[in-house]
Amino acid sequence: MVIVAMLIVGAWRLSATRLDVHAAAASAARAASQQRTATAAQTAAEEAARADLSGRARGCTPLTVVTGLDDFGPGGSVTVTITCHVSTDDLIGVSAPGGADTTATARAPLDTYSEIVP
Repeated sequence: MVIVAMLIVGAWRLSATRLDVHAAAASAARAASQQRTATAAQTAAEEAARADLSGRARGCTPLTVVTGLDDFGPGGSVTVTITCHVSTDDLIGVSAPGGADTTATARAPLDTYSEIVP
């Protein structure tokens, strides 16, 4: 019964972490879409993702943020993909080998009439 309870808690925490990573990807894409240059968009996405996950996700190490700027221009969009590795120690509270990777991608449109420098 204890093992089953630990597995249920681990599954619950992993699903909560996945929701956090999806929310962080959306937040990062939104932050990147408000910038005028590609460099600023990449920096804003990274900062927003780290800030969003700092208080919520369970030990995302390493945290990888990839900003897709291929369509960065007026009327285009920006895509942010976040990958988070969570160890099993953070999920079930018992030292166990392994972990799980969670990946989320979000896209945000860029304003058609803003002064964006590609």
